[in-house]
Amino acid sequence: MSLDNLPDGLLLEILLHLPLQSVFQCKCLSNRWCSLISTPYFTHRYVSHLHTNLQPFTLLFECKDDQSITRVLATNSDEPELKSLAAYVHRQSEHLWLEASCNDLLLWRSKDDGESSPMSVYYVINPITRQCMALPPITLPYHRSWIQAGQFRVYIVSSNTREWSESKVLCQEGFELTHFALCAVPYKSLLFWCSNSGRLLGIDPYNTRCCRSFEQPIGWELDKETDCFGVCRGYLRICQISMFYTRFSSILRIWELKDYDNEGGGKWYLEHEVSVNQLVSKKSPWLNEHVQQKYPLPLVLAFHPNDGDILYLAIELKVLLCNLRSKTVEVFCDIPHDPDTWNDKCNIINFVLPSWPTPIPFAPLQNGA
Repeated sequence: MSLDNLPDGLLLEILLHLPLQSVFQCKCLSNRWCSLISTPYFTHRYVSHLHTNLQPFTLLFECKDDQSITRVLATNSDEPELKSLAAYVHRQSEHLWLEASCNDLLLWRSKDDGESSPMSVYYVINPITRQCMALPPITLPYHRSWIQAGQFRVYIVSSNTREWSESKVLCQEGFELTHFALCAVPYKSLLFWCSNSGRLLGIDPYNTRCCRSFEQPIGWELDKETDCFGVCRGYLRICQISMFYTRFSSILRIWELKDYDNEGGGKWYLEHEVSVNQLVSKKSPWLNEHVQQKYPLPLVLAFHPNDGDILYLAIELKVLLCNLRSKTVEVFCDIPHDPDTWNDKCNIINFVLPSWPTPIPFAPLQNGA
């Protein structure tokens, strides 16, 4: 019996066990297969089948200099979709700059280094399904700068009208965005930004007059900056590394926002408090000296989206996987640029592979993109 003669039920069971990218490739084999895979029933079954598996994810590094752009994926996963993502990212033009991500969607911007032409064109791309949507060009009236102000501007494009709108968002006095806060963190239908003082500001993209704010956690050191802000296990998290000179050791703390609701509720809980000197490497003894002596203030890259005990750090040309529960740190992968030299020309993006890809209005990517 050939595959063409298989009953729909049996064919469906076979397709359920294929990797996500292979499923989408199968849609191109026949109209029957495409129709079967496109049904809500198949999507529900496929997501339920993968429900017990953790979502694979990777960190995307992009660094540019006067000559070229270097893009690297930091992952130890064997997921075929992530391997495909690596090939896709490396093929992208050097005229595109990776701006942000949301789960499996990437936001790219066409590079524009000219002073007389501030026009920018953005693209929303799903590299797994190869779906792409070009956003209308927008002229930004200013270049990036860091100031303390009582308000900031937010530009939002509507997927329905395909038009940009500008909103002015009021913020608390002294609210200064962190160096990594240009990319908002989506959470519970709001977009959140973090300040250097550990305060959060969230806005509703459909109604920018609707805002939420949270003060910094108890125990936050006001003279130290925010080191990381993101989502882990469905909760907002914030991290700060502070220096206690009397102990000659950095203290790493992570707080998690719980009891969040639409009525204004939400409270910070301290999840981890670890002295950097306590972190040891069992596989790479040379790391112990680097972590404890040469680099008392490691760079925090990201939270693990699924494991609340895992944090990603950077030292020299290495990404480190830090387990805060076992107080261990190991080399995760290499990176091409020393974190000590990073500036606004380097970007770190989380890419989380969901059980089912996020659909977007699209035209297939051209020229093998």
